[in-house]
Amino acid sequence: MKRIFVDYKKCLACKACETACAVRHHPGGSLLAALGDDRTEVNVRVLGIDEEAFPLSCRHCDPAECLDACPSGALGRDPENGAVILDPARCKACAMCAMVCPFDAISFKATHRSEYGRDVAHKCDLCTPRVREGGTPACVEACHSGALVFAEYGAARTERAAKSLRHYLLGREGLPPGLELLREMRR
Repeated sequence: MKRIFVDYKKCLACKACETACAVRHHPGGSLLAALGDDRTEVNVRVLGIDEEAFPLSCRHCDPAECLDACPSGALGRDPENGAVILDPARCKACAMCAMVCPFDAISFKATHRSEYGRDVAHKCDLCTPRVREGGTPACVEACHSGALVFAEYGAARTERAAKSLRHYLLGREGLPPGLELLREMRR
């Protein structure tokens, strides 16, 4: 089961992930069509905290509290890749899912997928159709700094834990070259 992992130390806050998500989820499929369209669905947001940036989207938790909280059954799990998927036709916009989401990854607005032009929940769908065809999520593909990685959950988590511990104990593997300079220039 693959997931999107974030290395916030590599994020440059360029928002290429947001742009790629908007283009991928817009019926026009182009940047020109997505620009200025208030119904464009963007399922990843880059948050800035001090001098750090963090791309925020659904983590497709297991177990997912949003699945249990949804009274209309609009949220379900994809049987193939385990992603938490939203059916906008069943969403009642009660916001129960958003209230229990620990990552603030669920937003509400009228999108191109919502019926009758009403506000409904929208969230990352892990670009499921793209992943089924062997691709990667649009945000990961657009990230040129390497802050977003699409990898197997267990292997990536174990590797990151070992890498962090090695860095903590031995002081090796600093930031990528040039990134510290870029951060200093942004300050």
